[in-house]
Amino acid sequence: MGKIYSLLHFCEAMFTPPHSSVATTAKPRLVTWTKPVEGTVCLNVDGSLLGATNTASYGGLIRDSNRVILSGFYGTTSVQSILFAELMAVLHGLQICWESGFRRITCFSDSLQTVNLIRDGVSTHHRSSNEVFIIHQLLANDWEVVIDHTFREGNACADVLAKMGAASDSPLVKISTPPCDLSMPLLADAQG
Repeated sequence: MGKIYSLLHFCEAMFTPPHSSVATTAKPRLVTWTKPVEGTVCLNVDGSLLGATNTASYGGLIRDSNRVILSGFYGTTSVQSILFAELMAVLHGLQICWESGFRRITCFSDSLQTVNLIRDGVSTHHRSSNEVFIIHQLLANDWEVVIDHTFREGNACADVLAKMGAASDSPLVKISTPPCDLSMPLLADAQG
């Protein structure tokens, strides 16, 4: 009888939700764009791979702490890989920041894999080693750059630009004013 009770007790414990304070008090959290601190610009980047056309593209937006758009970009890649597109977004975004004279940057990507590859580095045999190496060379410049992860919901503007890249024939298009497609995501960011 003791073994049956133990088995029943075990099964009950396995299928009963835990009674932790975290599980009962956790509340949904609204994820929005992260405004940078004064004197820092925010670079949001994203890659896209459209399944129907197998087109890889990328995009990004640079804003200051007052939410003013400083620059943006999008483009298409010759390699049909989402990781390659994400890395190209970081690479082109950092190059534009450097060329524009920005020296304190927080770069957000919703690709945790991309963020980790840049932070941790890769072996020379990794398929993206060249791109990561070039990004590391850029990061070695005399500036402060933080590469961080954000959730997709906090990266909506970069997502729109990445999808615009898929419709482009150009490997890089720089913009100084936001296209109409950014109206709603920018409004959502301003309210967040």
